This record gives sequence, C-alpha cells and structure tokens, in this order.
Amino acid sequence: MEQSRATSKPAAAPGAPRVTRDAVLDTAMRLVRESGTEGLSMRKLAAELGVAVTSIYWHVGNRDALVDELVDRVLRDMGTIRAAGSTPADRIVSVALASRRMILDRPHLIGLVRERGLDALLMLPARRALVREFAAAGLHGARAALAVQAVQFQVAGFIMLERALTGHEQEQAAVQAWLSEVAEGGDPELAAGLNVNADPDELFEVAVRGLVESLVREV
Repeated sequence: MEQSRATSKPAAAPGAPRVTRDAVLDTAMRLVRESGTEGLSMRKLAAELGVAVTSIYWHVGNRDALVDELVDRVLRDMGTIRAAGSTPADRIVSVALASRRMILDRPHLIGLVRERGLDALLMLPARRALVREFAAAGLHGARAALAVQAVQFQVAGFIMLERALTGHEQEQAAVQAWLSEVAEGGDPELAAGLNVNADPDELFEVAVRGLVESLVREV
C-alpha cells in the first residue's frame, strides 16, 4: 500500500511548498475548530497549505478518509477519564463532571465524530470509568447498568439543554408575573435567583450529585 503510494506521489514543482501528512491533519483540525465540519473541504485545505488538491488526496485519501483520521485523533485526545474523590459518590460525580467538560471543550471536534455516526464512542471513556466506580460502590448487574446509563443521560441531556438555553437572559412576561408573586409571597431571594441564568457548572454538579447520591444510597 505504502509502496504504491510512493510510486504515484505527484512530483512537486520547483519552489512549491512541502507538505507532510501531519501538516495536513493539523491544518484540517484547525479548520474544523474555526468553522465546524462544514468548513472542511479538500479545496479549502489545499488552499490553506498552498498545495494542489492532488497532494492532499495523496497524503490522506478522500474527505471521508480524512474525517476518519481526525475522529481517531479526537478519540485518542479524549483518552481515559480518571475518577477523583474520597467517597464513592464523589468519585462518580467527578467522572460525570469530567465527561461533560471533555465534550464542551471540543464542540467542533465532536461534530466530526457525529458526522461519522460514532456518537457512542464519545461516551465510552466515561462509561468505562462509571462501570468501575459503581462496581467499587457495590452496584453490579442490571442495577449497575441502569445507574451508568442514568448518569450518562444526565450528562448528555444537560449539555443539550444548556446549549439550547444559552442567551435566554429574561423569562417571558407570564413567568415574570409569576416570579413577582413568588417575591410578594415571602421569598424574594428565590424569585431573584430564578430570574437570572444559573451558573451551568454549579447547576450540573448539583443535579448530578443528587442523582448519584440517590443511586449509591440504595446499595
């Protein structure tokens, strides 16, 4: 395979820029970070590198093969998730926090994985860690499977919801009227708190900790 490539590699014109496979992949990854998966085309990639499109094809194949290479990079970069904490609940919560942060920190790169229909692989590092930690907490079999899935649904659902609600600083008029009633009913601090965007990091930890502690408590 490599030998046939070597014999068919296009000859570089005098003064043409040299390009390597790593340079192609690095530039492709940057384009995805900057513009999402829709911003990645072979022509644009070649233009960024200052080479002919044929040179890109020689190094990485077609766009599908290129995306597969980038997906492998993303998944390797995500690596493994290691739990931290002194109690079973703390350790499981730490896995959920790390899983959410890992996905939020890679919004455009995650799009690559979804484009290839490999969404389940995004959750695999967290799933492995959760299985270990729930087993250490005493959950096994069907009950452990349900617990792992509950935490992962919490992570995925929270991420989807917080993205959908980003920028909604004011509630609708009907809700504002209700909040006024809450304040006048004796809890103005509650009304004020409900009228502003919650800190998503704090909100997520409160939600996932409540879930995890209820699961572990039943052991």
